[in-house]
Amino acid sequence: MNSRSFFLPDKSGYVVFEPNVLEHMYAHVQRRFYQTEAGGQIFSEAPEDSAVIIKSITGPNSSDKRQRHGYIPDSKQATADRLLQLQQGSYPVGLWHTHPEAYPEPSGLDQQTTKEWLSDFQGAMHGFLLVILGNKGDPPNMTVWLATSAVRENWIRFEELVDSK
Repeated sequence: MNSRSFFLPDKSGYVVFEPNVLEHMYAHVQRRFYQTEAGGQIFSEAPEDSAVIIKSITGPNSSDKRQRHGYIPDSKQATADRLLQLQQGSYPVGLWHTHPEAYPEPSGLDQQTTKEWLSDFQGAMHGFLLVILGNKGDPPNMTVWLATSAVRENWIRFEELVDSK
């Protein structure tokens, strides 16, 4: 399995998802009608770099509330996961989850939740990622968004670099 890269529209920064992270997320894609949304947190060892490498991921947890069209993480478990990752030198840079749609777009609740997480950092971070995996495609369709604390243009969609080999 290959990594996947997503670039900001102005190419000033990008995110790379390592194969182990992708494999974990792909295992939860909602390809069947009975599968529920799944999600968790994504981490990087160097969140301030222009190249953010995603090497670790958490979730879903058995205590999360999961439905076909909804996912609410267990906040106590998410905090424990985050503290463990911090001890290992990885910092939270975003959230990931699945959607039961071919071309995933963030819902209003997705946007609100991501902004709340960014706000919880009380200015220590200026952006937070929202990653959504759809239920079609090989590899699955995936969108990456950046929620920023900026007043203007506070949602930026990354563009995937598609290998032309």
